[in-house]
Amino acid sequence: MRRRVIATTVAMLCAAWAAQAQTGAPTSAAAQNVTVAPIDCWWRTTTSAVRVGELFQVVLTCAVLDTAATTVVPDQSRLDPTVLQLPPFEVTGGSQGADVHTPSRRFFQYEYTLRYIGEDFGRDIAIPALTLVYRVQSRVDQNSAAIESRDRQYNLPPQLMRIESLVP
Repeated sequence: MRRRVIATTVAMLCAAWAAQAQTGAPTSAAAQNVTVAPIDCWWRTTTSAVRVGELFQVVLTCAVLDTAATTVVPDQSRLDPTVLQLPPFEVTGGSQGADVHTPSRRFFQYEYTLRYIGEDFGRDIAIPALTLVYRVQSRVDQNSAAIESRDRQYNLPPQLMRIESLVP
């Protein structure tokens, strides 16, 4: 008898949770605030290994929070291909792609053309870590002025690149 009562109670709770999920009613876990990263960036390379002096592309993509209440404003002037330095790699050119917007994020992207100008080969060399400076602008409502935070930093970890040899 006791097992039947427990089984019936569990079945009723499962049915109630399923009904909430189908109707979109918030559960206690869904009603809680969720912390999201204000900025997230990543590297992508066109190849995993190069020779000394060989040109290759590196793409930097960042996603920043962009909502009515909160906007992340990164200092993109330091990411321009004419300014960015990534020793022991030389930035020979690059471009900035158009921003892409979603309801909660803004994505921006830079493509850089690099080449390795060091003397080491036959091992992995790191494309150096990159520090992005940004500020967070918060609004209480759409008609109020934005409150801007102090400068914050996002550290993008280094990306390893295999240096094969001096010549093909």
